[in-house]
Amino acid sequence: MLPMDQLAKSKGPQDGPSSTHIENNEVGNNRDDIQAHRGGTGKRAIQVCATAAFGGFLYGFAVNSMSGTLAQTSFIQLFLTPANTPAITDGLLGCFMGGAFLGAIIQAPTSNRWGRRSANLVAAFITIVSGVLQSASYHIEMLLVGRVICGIGGGMMIANSPVYMSEVAPPHTRGLLVGFHGVGIGTAYAVCSLFGLIFSFVQNPVQWRLVYIVQTALAVGFACSILYLPESPRWLMENGKEEQAIAELRKLHRTKSDPNGSLVRAEAIQIKAQVEAENRLPKGYMSILKTPPLRKRALCSILLWTMGQGTGITAVASLFPVLMGGLGFGNTLQLGLGCAWTGSVILGCVLNVLIIDRIGRVKLLVIGGVINSIMLSVMAALMKYYQNTTYKPGINALIALYFIFGLSFTSTIDCASYAYGSEIWPTHLRSEGSTLVFASFFANALAYSAPISQALDNIGWKYYLVFISVTMVSTVIIAVYFPETKNLTLEEISSKFGDEVAVNFEDAIAAELQARSSDGKATGSSIHSGERGPR
Repeated sequence: MLPMDQLAKSKGPQDGPSSTHIENNEVGNNRDDIQAHRGGTGKRAIQVCATAAFGGFLYGFAVNSMSGTLAQTSFIQLFLTPANTPAITDGLLGCFMGGAFLGAIIQAPTSNRWGRRSANLVAAFITIVSGVLQSASYHIEMLLVGRVICGIGGGMMIANSPVYMSEVAPPHTRGLLVGFHGVGIGTAYAVCSLFGLIFSFVQNPVQWRLVYIVQTALAVGFACSILYLPESPRWLMENGKEEQAIAELRKLHRTKSDPNGSLVRAEAIQIKAQVEAENRLPKGYMSILKTPPLRKRALCSILLWTMGQGTGITAVASLFPVLMGGLGFGNTLQLGLGCAWTGSVILGCVLNVLIIDRIGRVKLLVIGGVINSIMLSVMAALMKYYQNTTYKPGINALIALYFIFGLSFTSTIDCASYAYGSEIWPTHLRSEGSTLVFASFFANALAYSAPISQALDNIGWKYYLVFISVTMVSTVIIAVYFPETKNLTLEEISSKFGDEVAVNFEDAIAAELQARSSDGKATGSSIHSGERGPR
């Protein structure tokens, strides 16, 4: 049982001045001792989050698979003509994003009903089906359907995985561990681009299908890995499985610096109290609209990726080889530059997760918005004067800026957005909140990606002015409106949005130390009694 009665006692008056002074000193010393070791992270938590990041990897591979496919000669010969290329390209990108939007919605009821772990398992099976369909397509209609289904699986994974990771990670390294999700996506872009380059040398009509066969195999691997992951302790607690929740929490968060698991029990006290308080609150999207603190979270969730996607990052990533083709490079060099570009993406993601828990989510988002606005402005100017020309210094400068842009986005906005969007919501609405986050993600991605080929053909560099405007305005709003969440437990974050926290973490620690101190006194008393008694 959790020492909730001790929590009440720790807030109430003590028996006498002498005992109060002694007990307060003992609890204070123990509290200082625990706080000194609060920075440790259990190996199990790291392993679980690293494995769950495979969901982000699979999403990244699925969304980027089309990027290399569009530059494969066998695909071009089968499906594309000069007249239909822009429409088919935009359609394939739009089908995935539209499916992903639907997947982000589907994951919420699935996750709430059967658990975070099971929701990812369903997403993996959907991705397997889509991989088979895409690799077997002989008509463009079949491929479009396959991309929609692939998007549904990808949307479920990208929306549900950060929720799961945030609920199993300790507060002081949650940004780092949830950031693995972004690292997984960036790494997948690199691996997928490398496969695209390798498969470009295959002289066979099956050439373009190979990447989807690999995607299917990866989805099977992800499904198998999920079987070895624990369910989220917070979901277990919310669904009345208290003992299992505490057992999983103990495995995840016990460290060498806290061998007695005092912090784990304190965290369990807080989670249980907050879940019990939230279970009395209304659920569903209507409650989000009617409740001011939840409305603020909803606005933050929507604005988060309005800014992130407003930079045009998904459009650039999905069409990087095509953009390089517009600068005059051949198919093989397009794919090679795409592989190199993803290296800057991975480097940025690694930098992001290393600094996110030190600098904070909101500061990184604002810094990223400012830097990327500047990058986009310079890129627009270079495109205006040097695209469709043979002036090599100008073209080389534009290519270099594409690389710097990928690095600047992922080192500031990318992983920080995944962490922030998943942690600001209370447990009973975290899946619905993630739906809003990624509905914004995919709606904005669709708005900027679907028309990009035709937009660049018709208005060229002026399309970048849309990215610049959206990024600048949303960055200003984020700077003044978003509360910071670093180093807080998920339950404590609620106070930043005006909600009441059932039990403060410090009080939970005090209750646990009080219980431990009482147990130690009782044991010591019985020992002394035994020494004084007859032999």
